[in-house]
Formats: sequence, C-alpha cells, structure tokens
Amino acid sequence: MKIHRKFTALAAAAAVAAALTGATALGVVAPAQADPLSPQTGARVTTSGNPTAPSGSHVYYVDSTSGSDTNTGLSATSAWKTLARVTSATLNPGDVVAFKRGETFTGSATISAAGTTAKPIVVTAFGSGAQPILTNPGQLNMLVLNAANIQVQNLAFQNGATFTTGLGDTNYENSGAVVVTSNGANDLVQDSTFTSVGLGVKLYGLGSQAMHNTFQNLVIAYNGPDPQGVATSYGAIGVSSDNSNQRIAYNDFINCRSTDSPYGADGGAVEVEGYEFAKNNISIDHNYSRGSEGFIESAETTSSNVTVSYNISDDYQQFIAWDTTTTPTGWLAVNNTVVRTLDNSRLFDQYYYRQAGPSSAANWITIRNNIFVANAWLSIFNFPHDHNLFSSTVGLGSATGSTFAKGPGDLYGDPAFVNESTGDLRLTATSAAIDNGAASTSTTDLFGNPTNVGLGTDIGAAEYQSNPTAGANVVSDGGFESQSTITATTTPWYSVGTHASGVDVNAGKAHTGLNDGWSSTTGTDWGALEQTVPVTANTTYRMTVWVKSSANDDNAWIGADTTSGTVLNQISHGASSTGYTRYLVSFTSGSNTSVVLHVGFYGQGTTTFEEVDDVSLQSI
Repeated sequence: MKIHRKFTALAAAAAVAAALTGATALGVVAPAQADPLSPQTGARVTTSGNPTAPSGSHVYYVDSTSGSDTNTGLSATSAWKTLARVTSATLNPGDVVAFKRGETFTGSATISAAGTTAKPIVVTAFGSGAQPILTNPGQLNMLVLNAANIQVQNLAFQNGATFTTGLGDTNYENSGAVVVTSNGANDLVQDSTFTSVGLGVKLYGLGSQAMHNTFQNLVIAYNGPDPQGVATSYGAIGVSSDNSNQRIAYNDFINCRSTDSPYGADGGAVEVEGYEFAKNNISIDHNYSRGSEGFIESAETTSSNVTVSYNISDDYQQFIAWDTTTTPTGWLAVNNTVVRTLDNSRLFDQYYYRQAGPSSAANWITIRNNIFVANAWLSIFNFPHDHNLFSSTVGLGSATGSTFAKGPGDLYGDPAFVNESTGDLRLTATSAAIDNGAASTSTTDLFGNPTNVGLGTDIGAAEYQSNPTAGANVVSDGGFESQSTITATTTPWYSVGTHASGVDVNAGKAHTGLNDGWSSTTGTDWGALEQTVPVTANTTYRMTVWVKSSANDDNAWIGADTTSGTVLNQISHGASSTGYTRYLVSFTSGSNTSVVLHVGFYGQGTTTFEEVDDVSLQSI
C-alpha cells in the first residue's frame, strides 16, 4: 500500500456539499459471486439480455467481430466495431452503448456526453455469454467517463491500466481501467469485474460511486524510478477515491496485491488520495476484502466525515493506514470485522513515508463496534474507541510495551465465528460480539440481514440473526434485593479473592430497584462476586449483567465456569462510560448441571470498584 508522491503541488479545491446518491437498478440481475466466501457483495453478473433506451433515446451496439465503424450502430446487425467509434459518437441523455457479450474490445473509449439524473447515459452489455472484455495492455485506461450522469454496468476489464513512462501527474490521474474525471459528477460503475489491472476504478467525479463490482488478482500499475530517481511503485488498487460525496459499497476486493514492488508488496482495496480535491462525506461500506495489501490508505489529501462501515477485511498490513501528508478529521470506523490470518501487521497504524508528518490526533477517527482478530499488537494511538471486540491474541498498544485502556464497552473475548479457518466470519450463538455493540444506524449488515436483532446491535460486520426465546432466570436474587451482605460464605452471592464486598442497601446506587452488589480494592488483587446456579446439560445460556465501575477499572471479567474452575466462556471489559453498562455472555453448559457465574476485576493500584445489578441467566 505504499504510494507515490505527487510532484506538482495542486491547490486543494473546495468540495461542493452534496448528498450521496443511490445506485440505480438497471434491469434484473442474478447474483454471481466471484469468490465463494463473499457475502452479498461483488458483481451481479448477467449472462444474457438486451438493454432498452427510454423514448427518444437510442441503443448503440458494438460488436468486435461482425461490426463496422461505418455502420449506424442502431441494431445488433448494424453494430459498430471499435472503442474508437464509441469515442467519436454523439450521444444524448438516455442513450445506451452496448458491447456484445463473449467478445473482446482492445483500446480505450472516452465518453464526453452527459446524461441527466432521469436519463443517464448507460454503458453495458448485450447478447448472451460472458461479460464483454475491455482490455488495453500496457496503457493507462480502457474507459474514461468525462461527463456527468454516466452509468457503467456488466463489463469485464482485463489486462490494462499499467504504464512504464513515469509516475508524473498525468499518468497518475489518468490511470485506471475506468477513470471518472472531475467532469463525471454522479457517475456510477457497477456490476463489473476487474482482473489483472493496475487500478480498477479512479473516481474524480463529485458524488460518483463504485457499487457491486469485483476486483481480483490485480497487478502493479507502475514500477520504476520517480523523478528523483528513487525506486517506487503504484497500483494493485481496487478503487481510488479522489473527490467528495462518493460511495464505495458492496464490492469484492480479492488479492488486490502485488509483490512486484520495491516495497516487497504494494496495493490495497481502497485509497483515499490526491492533492487536487478535498475528500469529504465519503462512505466505504458493505465491502468484502481478502488477500489485499491493506484495506484503506489515506494519503496526500485532506478529508472529513469518511465513514467505514460493515466491511470485512481479511488482508495484509493495516486496516486503515495514514500517510504523513494526510490530514483527516471526523472519520468513523464502525461495525467492521478485521482479521489478520495472513500476516502479523498492526491493524491500525500511521507510518512515515520519506518525511515526518503530523502526529495522529483524537479527531482523526472514532473506532466503534469493530471486531479485531490477529496475532499482533493493535496500535490505535489516541483515537477514541468504544464497543470493540478484541480477540485474546491481540495485544493492545505496541510491541514496545505501551498500552492503551479499553474504551467504554470495549471487550476482550471470543468472536466465535462460524469457521474462521475457511473465512466464514459470521457469528455463532456464543460469540462475545452478540448484542454488546452500540446502536447502529445501518439497517442491514454485510450479508444483507437486518441489524439490531435481539437485545441490541452486534459488534462486527455480521449480525447474528437468531432472536431466541429466553427461559426463566435461574439466578437467585439477581437484583440484590434480598441479600444485605456478601462474604466468602454467604448465599446465594458470595465473594472470592481479597476485595471488600457488600450490598448497597437503598443507597441510590442501584440500576433498578433499591439495591446493588459491590466490590472494591486499593491493590492489584483479584476479587469477584460469584453465584453457583443450576443449569440443564448441553444447553446454551445467556448471561446478562449491568455494571458500573470506577474510571480506572480496565481489567474486569464476566463469565461462567464449571464448578471445578474450567472457563466455559467469559469477556473482559473496561470502565463503564456513564452510569451502568449492560454486558452479555453466552455459553453452552456441556455435561454440567451447575455452573459458577463470576463478576470481578483486578485492582489498578488505586481505589478501584464495581457496582453490579440485574444479573440474569436464561436458557436460549
């Protein structure tokens, strides 16, 4: 994911505020996934069908085998032949340019006529067979959209968007299998496939979109010296976002990575880059990326209000990387599932490239409701973070030993994926992600399913879809309304460890009712409130607990053990934000007919406390 340096200092233009536009459905498409692990994303390829144009507009056909550029292009039997003829065509709003399926078209076409919102110009396919292939080996692009309201769909781009003539501004700005220029406001590229290209889609158009495309097995666009003679590379990038109000959604990014680079490897799913325009109000959502050289890189630009949501990233290198020349503000990374089975890189990082840059600041990004799984340190500096789930193999801080505190609602726990080894990152019933997230504003998860199912939003990109009927609460005095003291020998609640423990009786500290349990220490010792409860063997249970803690409480644990001390499942949490926070832990009882519930923490060397209330355990 290393990038080139821009060599002309272009003044950043003020971005025009505009709402994100929705993708227009053009005909009925059947799902055709390029990757067997992909969810409801990627190109929805059609293998037959002929487009129609609205009244007063025309369909122009292009046939590389039987066509002729001297034809009218107005029927399949009088089709044009070449991409050059498309460039010279006089098009009007509502017109359609249709390439014949099963054929290959070599070269590049530029469309400079604009459509309208009601009557976009459409570039698509006709006939039966595989997607028509546009190819241009060793050249910058295959299709340039140089006007507004143009829609591209159901085409294949292969072997192109590569160059050897140097990495100056002209080559950088015009490289991409599909290039949407700054004239291409509200253009849309969808349901197309990009294979063995240096860069898939470059979006300079304000409000332009890349939706439901598949980018796979990409290559380096440029590998050679920069103008200063330093070895560099650029490319193997799925989508380059170069202006504001854009949306990149429902795409598959598979192996957007090349090792043909002086950096060892280069590439990535998405880059937010370039000096020419500010990058504001961008949504990168509901994408699936696997084997790419990082998911997002932000470089050489200012950007604000960029939302990264409901994506899966099983890639190399960072999830979001910052180049030294970037100045982001107001980014939000929410409900993403980030796993690193391919390397041990940090999941968030800022790296320096040639020169020192600005230190990361808290207003750069908020990190919320994400799952992080890796055998590595997670470095997120001083960015605000809450309600994230970290696997037990993730080190929080850096390999040099610095750490950061868990944010409100952050958890250590088992995401309990369906099958992590095969890449199925949906949740199972005992996942620590279930119902432990902050509220979501998205109505669907990455798999097209509803969000906010059950008792609350799940953490990560996949919402667990079961909303089970809960059985009776088997916890005795879960609200501490009957028991007035807690010691090592009291029942039903008893204490373990060396903390002071007790019940706040009508002290105004309860979550509900009059009373709550508490535990406190000034040392670094362990202490917990526990209760042994009866369960049915081989049954799944859901434990819910409401906890209020001191601000320094950063090593607290909630869970269930067997009576012999084997952990069935547990989570670790930090301090509650304000007031009480609800936590949920699910487990399967196995052969046990009784289990021990625990709510406890390790002290932090100064006064550390927890207040506990409304504990329940129900079969589900």
